[in-house]
Amino acid sequence: MFDPTIFDNLKVVFEGAMYDMDLAGDVQILNRTDRVELSTMSRSFGMEAIRRPHGFVKGSFELKASLADLSAELLSEQGKQPGCSLELHFAFPVKDMQQDCAIAEKLMRSIWGEGPAISQRVHWVYGEDQTVLKNELTLQFIRKLDERQIDDIPSLMDHLVLSMERLDQQYFHK
Repeated sequence: MFDPTIFDNLKVVFEGAMYDMDLAGDVQILNRTDRVELSTMSRSFGMEAIRRPHGFVKGSFELKASLADLSAELLSEQGKQPGCSLELHFAFPVKDMQQDCAIAEKLMRSIWGEGPAISQRVHWVYGEDQTVLKNELTLQFIRKLDERQIDDIPSLMDHLVLSMERLDQQYFHK
């Protein structure tokens, strides 16, 4: 009989939470990815959305499990903590890279605290207006997730939408 892994259980709850927000009219789902990387035997699952009715910031989550995570779980390896890693991604345009990135980081810290690592990658597409840069902000949670955090997922998804809302307000409703 199939015994779902931590990844499988978390995936179902994240997916359900995102579809519930879509059904409630809070977000519009833009993309869904469900991958198995055969070369590394890793898995990832993610969904991307914008806020309704007039959101511009794209927000997404990506749940990942490596072969080491799966092995620690299935083989009950001593001293190893099985679980999944989680990243949140936000994509939005910026005009003043230094100022706008500093504001975005401050906004994220006000919502998420000091827990997740924050990185920002700014670029522009060749041939497009070089005064408008694209920021790809990532929050990476250091602690692995497992079934003990399942009850926290709805709140986490609410914070994802709140982050999109605050970034929308900062960059599109000045």
